[in-house]
Amino acid sequence: MYARIALPPYDAPAVSARLRGFPDPFPVRDDGRRPWRYRIVSLLSRTVLRAWFGRGLRIVGTQRVPRDGPVLMVSNHLSNVDPFLFGAYAPGTMFCMAKRELYANPVIAWVLGGCNCFPVDRGAADRWALRTSLNVLAGRGRLLIFVEGTRAASPGMKRAETGIGFLARRSGASILPVGVWGTERALRRGRLLPRRVPITLEFGEPFELPAVQSRGDDRAVADEVASRIAAMLPPEYRGVYG
Repeated sequence: MYARIALPPYDAPAVSARLRGFPDPFPVRDDGRRPWRYRIVSLLSRTVLRAWFGRGLRIVGTQRVPRDGPVLMVSNHLSNVDPFLFGAYAPGTMFCMAKRELYANPVIAWVLGGCNCFPVDRGAADRWALRTSLNVLAGRGRLLIFVEGTRAASPGMKRAETGIGFLARRSGASILPVGVWGTERALRRGRLLPRRVPITLEFGEPFELPAVQSRGDDRAVADEVASRIAAMLPPEYRGVYG
């Protein structure tokens, strides 16, 4: 049973005009179902990941993922393998921010747009990406975002981005903490082919912000979310939230 995602209008043509290949309108579908590009990439990712990592690949807690939104899915980030894990194994349909640099190639922009991924300019206050995120959540969608804003250079969480707190407070969405570990050893920066090592993706228990916290500051909320992610990770991955 899919929930229709009725996104409020926003200026997708302005983005598609600057990024060749990015779909207009965005999202490609607004009925809660996966576009065909999304389904193909998900199937290919699941097939390749399972074939490559075999029994070393552990996916835990998919039954905890709410099938309906609004849900803010928040994870740590260690490797370029991570987005493919989510695309392959996160049940249902989700949206995701991705750094604008990935959209330089029109074909990649077309594929990413069809996978419900939209660009964010990490070097500035990107109002379009922020508005799009809030629109997704307002339309009862599920949004994946990485808590540190980028890949960690090494195991050990860095301080969470305050934007997590802003989105959580403004949207009122349920928050789903997700932990991933081992992927930094599977695919180190600069390496083209991954190594066969054990990797784990674990979905935690969704939670709601207490009323007092929903009126609090973004930093406190972001740290609370990050602390819940860290509690799921092995000790050496917890970093500043150890």
